Parts: sequence; structure tokens; C-alpha cells
Amino acid sequence: MLERKLIEALHYIKKFKGKTFVIKFGGEILEDENVLDTVAEDLCLLHDIGIKLVVMHGAGTLISSNMRKFGLEPEFVRGERVTDEKTLELVISSLIRVNNKIVGNINKNNPIAIGLGGSVFRVRRKRKELGYVGEVIDVNSKLLSEIIESGYMPVIFPIGIDESGNSFNINADVVAGEVAKALNATKMIILTNVDGVLDRNGRLIKQLDIKSARELIKNEVVTGGMIPKLESGIRALSEGVERVHIVKAGEHAILGELLTKEGSGTMLLR
Repeated sequence: MLERKLIEALHYIKKFKGKTFVIKFGGEILEDENVLDTVAEDLCLLHDIGIKLVVMHGAGTLISSNMRKFGLEPEFVRGERVTDEKTLELVISSLIRVNNKIVGNINKNNPIAIGLGGSVFRVRRKRKELGYVGEVIDVNSKLLSEIIESGYMPVIFPIGIDESGNSFNINADVVAGEVAKALNATKMIILTNVDGVLDRNGRLIKQLDIKSARELIKNEVVTGGMIPKLESGIRALSEGVERVHIVKAGEHAILGELLTKEGSGTMLLR
């Protein structure tokens, strides 16, 4: 059994060496130090075996908590946070705090992580009803490529700047797909707080193609925060990303998904 798993892992290590992966996870990962530590270890190991990594993150749980402290009730439309001026301030401060924590945990294993924010994304206002929520119109792929090729790992929080210099909140799931597309990534891995994409009975769907994923959204089988995850995955696949994985953020979840045949979550493919 152990020998088989080692052979499997070596096969995938050889296959993925030199490829670019985009890893996205939410701020809720900070709630469990063990999970955060093992995610950081996984990222460092993947980097050490020659996989080029870009990390995207949100801070949803912390943002909502901070909003309530100031008497603001979080509001979402199709999984995207309605963001007024006061909420935007809390979004930015929460994202910076999470970014510093993630970068610190990676760098205590290996000093390779570099935190980035608004310098990466040029945006325009998405929809008036969402307030200060941006839609990405350009990714600074040159900056990201230079960092990656220098042996470092960008860790990015989802704030973009418009042509007038205004800051906008961006859904982290959506922007992870934009980064994957811009860098011609082989894979995008989204870590979440559920096992993956679930059917109406709450059972894990191990594999989905684009058509089936769209039907799940249309028929409201998936709701809330899973909608932008699937939509981002569909867009990434349509733009050339080979595989998208939606996985529960557990201890060594990334290695379990990428270096074993059975995986641990849902895999999206064309």
C-alpha cells in the first residue's frame, strides 16, 4: 500500500515539475493553526519539487466578523459581497492581516513568499448594486512571472485599482481564475470549508465537466459561495487551464488532491 502511494506520488511529481499552479483559499483557513501549518508545508514542498506556485486568498470570515463589530451586516449577491465605502476599509485591513499571516507561515518553512495586493489587478466597477466591487480587466502577469522565475511565490490578496486610482474589492475565487488564465496555469486548486461540490443529497461529486457544472448552477443545486467557485473554474477551463480542483481545506489537503490518483475533492475538466 505504502509502495503504491509512493509510486503514484513520484509519477505526479515528475508530471507536474515546471508547471504553474494557482492555489486559492479563504481566510477561514486561519481558524485552524494545524491546517494553516500543513498548507504552508504543502506549498513549500510543491515549490521545492519544481512546481511554480501562485497563492490567492480571501478573508471572508474575518471581514464579516469585523463588519459586525462596527454594526454592519454582511450582504451577498450570488456569493459576492456588497461593498460600500466603510466595508471596503474593513475588507482591505482584513485582507492585509490575512496576507501577512499566510506569508509568515510559509516563510517560517522557507523564505520564498512575497505578499502582493493592488499592484496586480486593473479593474472597473462590476455592477452598481455591489458598490466597490471590481471586475478584472488586466492582470500584471509580467510582474507575477518575474517573481516566480526568480524562485519566489506570490501570495496575493484580491484588491484591484481602477484607472482613477480607486480601490475595489474583488471576489477571490473569480480573480484566481483570471490569474490562472493570465499565467497559462496547468491547474487551479480552490480550498474551501466543504468536501467539494455536493449534489442535492449532500454527496461529494468527484468529477464534473463544464456542461454538468453549468447545469448545477442553473438548477440551483449549488448556491452561495460555491457559485463563484464553479463559475471561476468554468472560465479557467474555457481559457486553457487543464484542471480545476475544489477541495476541503484539511491537513495536507493539497498533497492529497494532487499527488494521489483518487484525490480528495471535486475535479473539474473540460
